[in-house]
Amino acid sequence: MTTQEAALYSPPQCPAPFWHRGRAPVWGMALAVMALLGGCQQSPARQDTYTTPISTCAYMMPTVSGTRTYTTGRSSTAKDPDTQQSSNPIDSAVAYGNPQTPAFCDRPLSDTLRSSIELADYTHLLGSTDLLATLQQAGPFTVFALPNAALESYNAQTGGQLLNPAHPSQLRAILGFTIVTGKWPHKALREAIRAAPDHRLSLPTLNGQSLTVWSDPQTEQLMVGTPHGLSSQLWVMGIPQANGVLYFTRTLLLPPVEQTVSAAPAH
Repeated sequence: MTTQEAALYSPPQCPAPFWHRGRAPVWGMALAVMALLGGCQQSPARQDTYTTPISTCAYMMPTVSGTRTYTTGRSSTAKDPDTQQSSNPIDSAVAYGNPQTPAFCDRPLSDTLRSSIELADYTHLLGSTDLLATLQQAGPFTVFALPNAALESYNAQTGGQLLNPAHPSQLRAILGFTIVTGKWPHKALREAIRAAPDHRLSLPTLNGQSLTVWSDPQTEQLMVGTPHGLSSQLWVMGIPQANGVLYFTRTLLLPPVEQTVSAAPAH
């Protein structure tokens, strides 16, 4: 430890044992002091077990939903007529960032999805079908998970169809289109796209239709969806999992049939 480091952190000091002032045998005194000091050298720094798991790797998953839904307190001084107390919502003078959530490579997709704040809606909908239980199996699976904003916007546009218990098959078809059978890390996707004759890769999904992945010729960003329908850039680029790979999309993915229905004018 350097002199500068010593000035920043000083370990707790242990009092000298009472027999240190006497004439106890040298070896006995030395052993006693070593045993006592051994318990006084523990660092007060907390070990973050979330980002330093044992014998595995970890990634941090982003969260933006909190920023999107946060509103500041109003500036008016209006008071409640009954209580004569301010009706302004409580607000903080300190801006707190959105907490990222950890994804451990040795966990199954089902566990990681449950731990992600940004995928809360997606995970809830998977749980209302049997697809979340499927992602607990050996697989492997490659998941292109839909963020909260994309699902909430689509649910509002369709009059709450995503949460309608009368249409479970429709929900399963939408979610199944985001789950590919097989393990496709980011590097493998890039190599397969370059090797494909038209530089487009068709992947089989759990709803029976093919999901296409390609590289945008202008930005070289990976795109996923249908070539002549809805498509999205990939956001989180392939977190390894015990039973597959996890990606985040930036926007909504829909199977071709659902795209036609959602584009039809409402009556």
